[in-house]
Amino acid sequence: MSKEMYSKDYIAMLDETGSFEEYVFFDHLKNREIIINQQVDDSLVERAIMQILKWNKEDAEIPKNQPINIYLNSPGGDLYGGMVLAEVIQKSKIPVHGYLLGLSASMGGLLAIAFHKTFAYEHSNILLHDGSTFLQGSSNKVKDTIRFQEAKDDQVKRFVVDNTNITEEKYDSMSDREWWMTAQQAKEYGIVDEIL
Repeated sequence: MSKEMYSKDYIAMLDETGSFEEYVFFDHLKNREIIINQQVDDSLVERAIMQILKWNKEDAEIPKNQPINIYLNSPGGDLYGGMVLAEVIQKSKIPVHGYLLGLSASMGGLLAIAFHKTFAYEHSNILLHDGSTFLQGSSNKVKDTIRFQEAKDDQVKRFVVDNTNITEEKYDSMSDREWWMTAQQAKEYGIVDEIL
């Protein structure tokens, strides 16, 4: 294909970002849309958090804001940064709407819970499960890490129970399982608001 088929802005962005995915990500920011189509990692968390904070700062004096739309398709990823992103989403003064496109697993499933309003296509799927960790070091350091991880597990449990229709009893019964849900099941548990 010749370069003439594309706008100069498109070519400049591809030259700068180096990939179609990066171009699409940055192009959608113009419409207050964030695309999360990957593992949740430090780079993604930073980009998403900084955009949400930026838009909130820009609109601080505006009574009715244009919502932020996040399009989510993620196999999971980093719990620590991901939960901070979930908190920033929840605390955003601008409504943050989530659109589940395919898979929202592990940390992706927790992000699906954080949105002010969550939409899903019928064939989208959600997975909640306990996290995994790797332990190494002296026995005392391992014990410290286990205590910390237990506290983190409790934080995640509170987040899920407080923001869905999932009871503590149900959560505890599924906490060591691979808890797969269709969009319809996720709607019944209060994770999804509307099926598209």
